[in-house]
Formats: sequence, structure tokens, C-alpha cells
Amino acid sequence: MGIKQDTEDSLKDFEFTKIDGQPTDEDLNQLTKECINAAASISTTNGGGQHGHVGMIIDDAEYILFSHNAARFVTPTNPGPYPATVDPDAAIQILAYLRAHGGDLDHLDVTELIQQLQKDWDHVEAPATLFARGDKIEGQLVKAGQAANPPLRLAFALATFEASGEFEPSIREWKAKPVADRTFTKFRIFMQKAFTDRNKHNKSTAQSTGRGIVNSATDVTMGKVDEAEAAALAIAEVAMVMQSNQEKQFKQMMEMFKELMQANVPGAPSQASVPTQSKQRKVCPHCKRPHAKPDKCWELDANKADRPANWKPAAERQPKS
Repeated sequence: MGIKQDTEDSLKDFEFTKIDGQPTDEDLNQLTKECINAAASISTTNGGGQHGHVGMIIDDAEYILFSHNAARFVTPTNPGPYPATVDPDAAIQILAYLRAHGGDLDHLDVTELIQQLQKDWDHVEAPATLFARGDKIEGQLVKAGQAANPPLRLAFALATFEASGEFEPSIREWKAKPVADRTFTKFRIFMQKAFTDRNKHNKSTAQSTGRGIVNSATDVTMGKVDEAEAAALAIAEVAMVMQSNQEKQFKQMMEMFKELMQANVPGAPSQASVPTQSKQRKVCPHCKRPHAKPDKCWELDANKADRPANWKPAAERQPKS
């Protein structure tokens, strides 16, 4: 087969994630990665010879940052047997268009996104996760022509956490702060700290449900948390929630907890001290000795070939004293 057919066949091995509905920045980043993986699999000496046809997916300024000796990917002037109507820069242009527009949003889409932005806190999710999801929604609204509105997002967040009834002291502390300090950026950090402190003071609940941010965060470190660190805490929270939903892993965690408690409680019987009943093997009817497979006994003529050189029949063996 020709080079064109071989190339097409090799690209069939790559899967591309379907985008349903309005594409988000995360969707477009995933699409770009998948296109890069496919393009990199097609060898060429162009662009330094180490990255295949990745230069067709990203622009020249980005490509030379990692190419061998800062080589440029030169778009071939003669693509060979390909149709003359094919634009060699089409992939870059399509990705750029999708990233710039992300599809058109009508008034129904905008209304739905605003409703998602106002969704109440579920009493389980880390505030950092809630805020990160809101950032993605806000990004789509901005593309649709809606200006970012931090004070409005602060009002939504304050209302939902106050309505939960689980942060009354923290909410009072927040409202007592100077107006200049009551910004949405600072509220994100403040609520993440309040959430962590709540779980620190309610360890029994956190252990029984398998949820909660790591309790090692101190007031000093949390006071220096910026939004990037809050996102890292959110990832830990998501992992813990996923783990809590898996019944098998949850049971294993509880068994480990019980063992740990037994090890630390004086007088508690350890696993080593608990007597165990060993399995008794059946006595073979042929040799009168215990072993697992009587049909493989060497006393049987059918098993002559398996007898060791020093083997003696049961009748000739001296009984042990």
C-alpha cells in the first residue's frame, strides 16, 4: 500500500473523545492533546525530526520552544497526492476557532449556566471544588458576552454556605471583617480553611464516612493558601469522596483502622496472640500418612514412576519412636 493509505490506517488506532454540547476549555485541551498524540506518530524529518507532525497542530511560536535545536516545522509546499483544496494549517485554525468561540450560546444556554452557578452546596464537597467548577461556568459565560462578576459570585457562595447552617461561627467572623477584606478571592480561601477546620474538629465523622480534607493543614499554612493550593486541596477531596463511594475499599479501611486501634490499646488481643486452628490433613488410606492427594500415593502401583530412589513401602518402614 502507498504512504497515504498507511498513514490513514495508522491514524485509525487513535481515539478522540466526543464532545457533547457546548465545548469547554477542558474539552478543547483534551482534543488538542489527542490530536498531538496522533500527529506525533507520523514520522518526518521536518521540524527537527523528533516530534512527527505535531507542528501541524500547534503554532510555530509554541513548536520551537521544545523542538530539537529550536527547529521550525515548515509546512510542505507540495503535499503529494493529497487534494489541492486541503489547507495545511486547517488543524491549527479549527482548534483556534473552537478555543475562541466554543460554540454559540443562546439565551437558554446562558440561563442554564447561571442556574448551575447558583447551585447550592451539597454539605460534602470541598469549597475549592465548588469554586473551581464555578470558574469553568463563568469562563463559558464570559465567552457568551456576560462579564465576570466576582461580587455576585461572592453573594451566591455566602448565601449557600450560610443556609447550610454548618459554618455559623465562620460566617459571623467573615461578616465582621472590614469591607475591603470581604472580597470573593479572600472568601474562597476563608471557606476552604473553615471547611478544613470543621473536619479537624469532627474527626469521628470524617473517619466514618471516608470524607474530608487532610487534617494536617495548620492555621499558619492555611493562612498562606492561595488559589492554586486550594485547587490542590480540592483534588484531594475529590479522591477521598470517590474512595468513600467504593464499599469494598471502605470496608478495608475500617479493618485497617480496627487493627490500628488494637495495636495501640493496652490489653487488646493482637492478631499474633489469637490462637488459630491449623488445618488437619486427611490420613491416606494406602500409606497411613497425612497428605492431600491419596490417589497420588506412592503405595499405588499406578504411581511407580513417581517414587523416589530411597522410597520404601509402608510395611518396610520402621515406626518412629
